[in-house]
Amino acid sequence: MVCAVRNTIAGRLYLGQAEDIGPGGITLRRPRDLPVLPRTAITMTFDLPGTRATIDVDGFVVTDRRSGSFRRTGVRFVSPSAEQVALLGEFRRHGNA
Repeated sequence: MVCAVRNTIAGRLYLGQAEDIGPGGITLRRPRDLPVLPRTAITMTFDLPGTRATIDVDGFVVTDRRSGSFRRTGVRFVSPSAEQVALLGEFRRHGNA
């Protein structure tokens, strides 16, 4: 799955792409010149492709590493709502993630 993710880190807005997503977290593909430390708080907003669902969720960075000309940033969701968990789980079960 690839979708645009608007993310806010330390009050600044960035754009990235989701590479992998599940009920517990997401892997973002981001510009390589924007490293972030593990445990950094992050707020994300993204639309699930093929649905009318918009997900607004907080998380924290678990991993951040350079991968070619980009960075791959693993984010663990913090307290997603039950509805968000259900939407993400259903989305993943249908092979979209």
